[in-house]
Amino acid sequence: MDLRLSWDLFIIVFFGIVVAYSFIIGRNNNLKVILATYISALGADAIGNLFANTLGLSDSFMKLMKIFYINTPVEAVVLIKILFFMTFIVILSVRGAYSVSVVNGGSAGVRMLVNLVFGFLNACLIVSIVLVFISGASFIVGGMGASPAFQDIYNQSNLAKVLVNHYSIWFLLPAASFLVMSLITTRRTNEAQ
Repeated sequence: MDLRLSWDLFIIVFFGIVVAYSFIIGRNNNLKVILATYISALGADAIGNLFANTLGLSDSFMKLMKIFYINTPVEAVVLIKILFFMTFIVILSVRGAYSVSVVNGGSAGVRMLVNLVFGFLNACLIVSIVLVFISGASFIVGGMGASPAFQDIYNQSNLAKVLVNHYSIWFLLPAASFLVMSLITTRRTNEAQ
């Protein structure tokens, strides 16, 4: 068997991990992670932008970053955004002062399918956000970046192209699906009363 390591393989493995994890944590916590992902994306983007614009990337900081093979201010901002993004997701998912409780409805197969769909959408959301950050772009400021690291990933991966070219769709779908599920659940609850 000839197995080549590629960005597509990495993305597929990450999707598999997120979808499997969504079954482990269940539908309610999967939705909590999706909400945490949205909040984390905006928070990490804001911190990265503040760091780049307000605090600046001093020479001493950039010397420290070279230890981690970070050579440019753009790479430093990308690293900061991704680190804060992942940190925020973990903290908000585990310690967030909110909960999601979906009324159980439908058969076990339907509930499993819903969890699978939300797990897949969560993986699309997380990967597309990370790729947008790697590109050097910002959700808050707007525009797409063109970092060399991103160009390599983009040119080598068909999945990365789909996720980045249509990141607005991947950003919308989990929220729209959550809204549709909420409306259906509310309707069923009202009909049952």
